[in-house]
Amino acid sequence: MRATDPEILNAIKKVLQEDTVIHSQNELFEKVTKKLSETDEVRVSAERIRRVAKKYGVRVQVHSRKGREIKTCPFCGKELQDILSQDLFGRSTTIGKLCKNCKFEIGLGRSPARYIFRR
Repeated sequence: MRATDPEILNAIKKVLQEDTVIHSQNELFEKVTKKLSETDEVRVSAERIRRVAKKYGVRVQVHSRKGREIKTCPFCGKELQDILSQDLFGRSTTIGKLCKNCKFEIGLGRSPARYIFRR
């Protein structure tokens, strides 16, 4: 059975009441699926849990690393826009990426490495 957003959100809230900080997406995935599967077998992906958490106001801190530049937002799936700045000579320079929908921001040439979830 596929879990609904309210079911996922309730499980996330229960997990965050027990632990105020979850240090990785994988750890949150394991704890949430355990909570959801207490009554019956429920299917949900780690990506969906991350997206539901961000959508409904769970504080998510993103640690990034140098790597392949991402094109879409990891939370809402919308296309990221360039953050522009001017150099000393007045030329526009791209310094990062921004999601206009959910305000996710990341530096240029970086990709998400770890998600930390807080109550």
